Amino acid sequence: MFGNFLKVAVRVLVRQRLYTALNIAGLALGMATAAMIGLFVWHEMHYDGFFSHADRIHRLIRTFHTPSGAAVTVAAQAKPMGPALARDFPEVEAVVRVVNHAVAVRRDSAVFEVHLTLADADYFRLFDWPFLAGDPATAISQPGTVVLTETTARKLFSSVDILGRAVTLTSGVTLTVAGVIRDLPSNTVFHMEMLANIATRLNDGWDEPFAAADTQWHHSFLRTYLLLKPGVEPASLVARFPGFLAARMTEYLDTATGKPSVALDLQPLTRVHVEGISDDGVPLSLLVTFLGVGGLVLGIAVINFINLSTARSSLRAREVAIRKTLGGRRGMLVMQFLTESVLLALISGALALVLVELAMPRFLALLDLRMDAHFMSGLWIAAISLPLVAVVGLLGGLYPALVLSRPRPGDLLKGGPMATGGGRLRAILVVAQFAAAIVLGISTVVMLQQTRYASTQRLGFMPENVVLLRGLDTPAGHAHQQALREALLRIPGVIAAGGSLWTPGDGADRFSSYRLPDTPKEKELALRTEGVDFGYMEAVGMKILAGRRFDQAHPQDGQVTRPDPPEDEEAPQGDSIVLSALAVKRLGLGTPEQALGRTVIYGDHTALTVIGVVDDVQFDSAKSVLEPTLYLIEPRFMDVMAVRVAAGSGAATLAAIDDTWRRLYPDLPLKREFLDDHIRDTYAATAHQGQLLGLFSGLAILIACLGLFGLAAFTAERRTKEIGLRKVLGATVPDIVRLLVWQFSKPVVVATLVAWPVAWVLAGRWLGEFVYRVDRDPLVFVIAGLVALLIAWVTVAGHAARVAAAKPVRALRYE
Repeated sequence: MFGNFLKVAVRVLVRQRLYTALNIAGLALGMATAAMIGLFVWHEMHYDGFFSHADRIHRLIRTFHTPSGAAVTVAAQAKPMGPALARDFPEVEAVVRVVNHAVAVRRDSAVFEVHLTLADADYFRLFDWPFLAGDPATAISQPGTVVLTETTARKLFSSVDILGRAVTLTSGVTLTVAGVIRDLPSNTVFHMEMLANIATRLNDGWDEPFAAADTQWHHSFLRTYLLLKPGVEPASLVARFPGFLAARMTEYLDTATGKPSVALDLQPLTRVHVEGISDDGVPLSLLVTFLGVGGLVLGIAVINFINLSTARSSLRAREVAIRKTLGGRRGMLVMQFLTESVLLALISGALALVLVELAMPRFLALLDLRMDAHFMSGLWIAAISLPLVAVVGLLGGLYPALVLSRPRPGDLLKGGPMATGGGRLRAILVVAQFAAAIVLGISTVVMLQQTRYASTQRLGFMPENVVLLRGLDTPAGHAHQQALREALLRIPGVIAAGGSLWTPGDGADRFSSYRLPDTPKEKELALRTEGVDFGYMEAVGMKILAGRRFDQAHPQDGQVTRPDPPEDEEAPQGDSIVLSALAVKRLGLGTPEQALGRTVIYGDHTALTVIGVVDDVQFDSAKSVLEPTLYLIEPRFMDVMAVRVAAGSGAATLAAIDDTWRRLYPDLPLKREFLDDHIRDTYAATAHQGQLLGLFSGLAILIACLGLFGLAAFTAERRTKEIGLRKVLGATVPDIVRLLVWQFSKPVVVATLVAWPVAWVLAGRWLGEFVYRVDRDPLVFVIAGLVALLIAWVTVAGHAARVAAAKPVRALRYE
C-alpha cells in the first residue's frame, strides 16, 4: 500500500514541476538556515561542560559602580582575593587564580610571541585537559616548569615528545617542559598556548609589579575560579561575601555614600560563555535572537510549503472526488497527501544538508567563530535536520490532507468552498511571511546604522591614520622608549608619536580619587586616570577645548612630585594634569577656561595643576557611558606607542616604522595595527550580527518571493478563462497585469502595517542597550515597506504579463 502511495506521489511531483521546484527550493533554504543556526546555538550553549567537576566549578565575579553611576560587572579580581577565600571558606575545595601574559620566546634565530597562562598549582585539579605527555598532578606544581598545547609544541619543537626540553624567553629565563596537552576545543572560554605556575619568574618587567600585587586589594586583573565541595550551595557562600569583604578590604565602604563599593557573586563555569560578562562570550539574549530569526526564516518556508500545498491540492478536487466515489476512505486520502508532503520535505532536507556543508564555513566566518570539525559532521547535521524534515513535511501536508479529504464527492465536483483551497488562509499566511521578512529587513538596517554611528561618533579623538605599536611594557621596551619616539619622529610622513599604557577600545581602565583643596577627603571624586607620555594626545588627535596639551618644553609637566608613594598606590609623576570636559563639570570647576590653573589634590597633599581641557573620549563601546577622565604623564607605565602618519602615507612609511622597531627591539615581536581598525574591532561582533541578519533577511524575502511566484502561477491558472474573457471584452495586457498585481499587493501592504509597530518596538529594545545610539528613523520603515511591495510587484508582474499576453482562444479552451 505504501509503495502505491509513493508511486502516486512521485508522479504528482514530476507532473507539477514548477510547484515542486519552488517548494523544494524554499524549504531547502529555510531548513538549511535553521540547521546552521541550530548548530551554532548548540555549540555556544555547550561550553566547558566536559570537565569532570564542571558542575562544581564557579568563577568569581564582582560588581562596582563607575563615577557616572553605571553598574559594571567584571571577572577580574585582586590577587589576594583567592588565598583569602580559601582560608575563610572551608566549603571551598580548591581556589585557582589565572592570569594571561604575553612572552617572547626565542627558538633558533626566530622570536615568537606566545600567550602564557600563569595559574595556581591546583589548576589541573579543576580543569582536567587531556595530556599527551607529562603528569597533571606535578606538571606545574613548582615554578619554572611549563605545559604546552600540542600546536605550540609543534611550533617551537616540531614534536610533542619534548618532556624536559627548554623553552627560552628573550628575557633570558629558561622554562622546562613538564607536559603537553591536546589543543583546546572550540567550545571553551580558555585561551592559552603555554601554562606555568603562578610564581614563575619571567624577568621581563612582570615579576616586581606582580609580586607587589599580593597585598593590593584595589588592583584587579586575575580570574579566580572556585571548586566547591560536593553538596555546597553557591548561594550560601554569596550570602557571606559582604562580611568577608568588610573584614578584608579597607575600602569596602564608599567614603562618600557609606554603601559597599563592590559586591561579589559566583558564576557557574558552564554559564560563563552565555552570561555576557566582559568579553567572555556570546550573550544568551543574542542566542535567543538567532533562534528566533532561524525560526522566522523556517516559518516563512513552511508557510510557503503550506500555501503551495493547499493551492495546488485544490486543483485535485476532481481526483479526490473520484477516489471517494470508488470507495477510497478518508484515512487513505490523508495518507496519500502526507506521503507526497513528506517526500517533498525529504528531498528538500537532502538539498538542505548539501547547502549546510557548503555554507557553514562562510556562516562561521561571518561570526568570526571557530567550530571543531566534529560539530559539523554529518551525524550532527542529520540529528538536527531529520526531525525538522519530518515535522515540516507533516505540517505542510496535514492541512490540505484533512481539508480536501473531508467534503463529499458531490461538493468537490461542484467546486464548493472546500474545492477552492482556502484562499483566506493563504492570504493570512502571505501577510505573516512578508511581515516577518520586513521586520528582519528593518532590524538589519537599524543594526548597521547603529554600528556605523557607534564606531565613528563621540569618540573625542581622530582614529584615522594612527598606527599602534604594542609590547613596550617590559624592561627592554621601557629602556628604548624615548629613543623609539625620537626615531619615529624622524621618519618622513610621521606627524606625531607618543606612548600610553593602553588605548581606546582596549577595555582597560583605572580609577583614582581626587578632590579640590577646599573639599574634605571623604568627599573625594573617583576619576578615570589615564597615564600617557608626551606626544600621545597629538598622536591620537584629542581635541583641545582650553589650555594646552603636555609639552616637554614645560618642565613641570613631567616633574616628579612624590618619589615615595604608599606601597599600595601609584603616585602621579608630574605637577601638570589635563582634564576631560566631563571631569571639569564633575569637579565643579566651571567652564574649561575657568578650570585652567586650578589645583586638584591627589591623596593627602599632592597638588596637581590643570593645564588643559580636552574633549571627552569614548574609551569603551557606545554601550558604556562617558567617564570623567584625568590625564597625567606616566612614562614608566607605557605599553603602546601611538604614531600619527600623514594622510596618504604609503607602504614606505610603514616599512620604516617596522624597521625602526626591529632595530631598537630585536628581541620583541613586532605587533602593529591601525587604531581605526582596532576601534572597529570593538563593534565587530555587532557588525557581524548585522551582516548575518541582512543575509537572513535576504533569504526570508527570497523564500517569500518564491511562494508568491507560485501563488501567482496558481492564481493565473485558476483564472485562465476569466483572463481570456476579459481580453475578448477589450482588456489590455497592462489591465490584466494591474489586476493580478493589485491582488497580491494587498497582503503585502497589510504585512507592512503589521511589521512596522513590531519592528519599532524590537529596534527600540535593542538600541536601549547603547548609551549613545541613533534615533529610529521612520523613513527606514517606509522604505522597507516600499521595497517589499516593489519586490512583490516584480515577482508577480512578470508571470502575470506572460499569462495576459497569451491568445484569448487558448484561454477560452482551457478546462
